[in-house]
Amino acid sequence: MNYNRMIISTMAVLTLLSSCNGGQSKGNDSALNLVVGTYGHNLYELSFNPDGSFGPMKAIPAENPSFVIKDGDQLYYAVSENDPYSGVYSFRDSRMTAFQDNADFCPCHLLLLDGTIYTADYGRGSISAFPVLDGVVQAKSAVIQFNGSGPDQVRQTHSYIHQLRVIPEEIKEQLSLKGEWVLASDLGDDSIHVLSKDGADATLEDCPELIITLEDGTGPRHMEFDSRRNMLYCISELGGMVYSIAVASDNGRPCFTLVQSLKADLVDAGGSADIHLHPSGKFLYTSHRLENDGIAVFKVLNDGTLERASYRNTGIHPRNFQITPDGQFLLVACRDSRCIQAFRIDQEDGSLSESPVSTLNFESDQPVCIAF
Repeated sequence: MNYNRMIISTMAVLTLLSSCNGGQSKGNDSALNLVVGTYGHNLYELSFNPDGSFGPMKAIPAENPSFVIKDGDQLYYAVSENDPYSGVYSFRDSRMTAFQDNADFCPCHLLLLDGTIYTADYGRGSISAFPVLDGVVQAKSAVIQFNGSGPDQVRQTHSYIHQLRVIPEEIKEQLSLKGEWVLASDLGDDSIHVLSKDGADATLEDCPELIITLEDGTGPRHMEFDSRRNMLYCISELGGMVYSIAVASDNGRPCFTLVQSLKADLVDAGGSADIHLHPSGKFLYTSHRLENDGIAVFKVLNDGTLERASYRNTGIHPRNFQITPDGQFLLVACRDSRCIQAFRIDQEDGSLSESPVSTLNFESDQPVCIAF
């Protein structure tokens, strides 16, 4: 894909979108700066205020910038989930600086590690590497291919890599793990691949002997780490299960033990999506789509296992969500309702407010990712 083939609107413009509070910024210096990825024609910058209100939004033209990450205040990277013209964007100071082709690979997630962007390629069941130079993404340099499959003959015909997560520094230090370790959830193969990177200039390499195998047909999608308890949590899209996995060390290499399987999607809709831990470490949240759309709340016990606590319905198709660093609000991107809802979090039991504190509505683009 090149710039001439991109369907892009005019230069980025300041766009005020409606919200229940009018979308007006309160001018508070402690407001969070957010970036929102969409299925549509724009990436958005905005603010979220301590009182739960949203500030004005600025649109940055891009095609289906579905998953976005921030590197500081002014550098962003996003996948363009736009097959057959998919790729990777880099942005600086509210403008696109580069687009690199990843056609037909359908990247749906990305990770920045040691000066390289790695994409989770849902369409090809692979991981692609894109070097970054001075904040600008460069042409693809490598691909790691996986070749699994599962029992679902429609949704597991081959490997589908959905997310990449790095084992946090806190866990590495506690367990004396050497080098960097990247986990890749494979919805098609019912597994989580474990990859190693020994040094900033080293290549990322698959370690098949360390693979985490889950139940057949479960379809692992997104993961979350708990550095307090050295735990890994994974939500499965197809099976609607949340898995609690203990992380340990074996001669400087990670090893994993499944300690709990708990049903998160009680209606078996096959659309579980995202998972995040509350900053306090006391609660875990998962999002669910297709039926009974909403957020499940779990209490995290001292041993790292989970206990179901509550459930809150949201707008339609809650894909990605985030919890504010102070733990006061949960913001959920509801794709098919074309809105972001902000729920207040009860600090005692982790439950979400009965209704959103505020709702930010989009005119056409569908919000699917929120990055702080």
